[in-house]
Amino acid sequence: VWRYEECVDFKIPHLCGFRWCWIPNWLPSWCPTSQKDLQAAETRMLRCESCSDPHFIPVSNGCQLWTLACGGAGSRGKTPLVLLHGFGGGVGLWVQNLDALSRGRPVFAVDLLGFGQSSRPHFSKDPRRAEDQFVEAVEQWRAKVGLESMILLGHNLGGYLAVSYSIRHPGRVKHVILVEPWGFPERPDSSEADRPVPVWIKALGAVFSPFNPLAGLRLVGPLGPSLVQTFRPDLRRKFTSMFTDNTVSEYIYHLNVQTPRSAASCEDIVHRDIDAWRF
Repeated sequence: VWRYEECVDFKIPHLCGFRWCWIPNWLPSWCPTSQKDLQAAETRMLRCESCSDPHFIPVSNGCQLWTLACGGAGSRGKTPLVLLHGFGGGVGLWVQNLDALSRGRPVFAVDLLGFGQSSRPHFSKDPRRAEDQFVEAVEQWRAKVGLESMILLGHNLGGYLAVSYSIRHPGRVKHVILVEPWGFPERPDSSEADRPVPVWIKALGAVFSPFNPLAGLRLVGPLGPSLVQTFRPDLRRKFTSMFTDNTVSEYIYHLNVQTPRSAASCEDIVHRDIDAWRF
């Protein structure tokens, strides 16, 4: 079975660009992308006979979550499986799993708020409130779709949010499946943990914390597609049963070169949970 997590574990350097808008959003010609380009790239990715056309599900504040529904008549009555992708991912990256997963139950793949073709609102600068925005968007999506309960399968960031959702809405979740999820170790119970952190490490953390891990693709402009292919030459091999061209790398590029508002919020969540016991 193809491993989804292998395709979104980016190796792009973390210190690629600032969170602040010094890479202008008003200069779209610098990055060869558009919403139509993303839609076209996803259409080329999605070759799944059991799935209906993707569509938007409205949530609060005028936002929408891009949703792909799969499963035939034989899957009715079974608890639906909801797929939450990882950081920098989208519904198209599940393409090699959708047919198999939807044979026995309904399957929904969702672009998380701020990613893929879903709305990209401004997120709170407070990490806990930003996490609330992600989680409550999933809950509002569930209510709109009409699911009484569901099985959550989350990869990477999606795994973190699946657990966070389950803690807040336990009555809506039958099972949680985690694939290489985000997570943080418990605070070490030893004298090692009590040693003060060197000032220079704290200084580096303060200097580098404003950097956005996806800004590199925007920074290099028209070289972005080549950058994805250079850092991820294995993408073609992982999808060789379906694609022999650059379909996958082009999809990943268009996913991540759009307005990167969610990336900064994810960074805040990571720093909050690590700093809570480390610093």
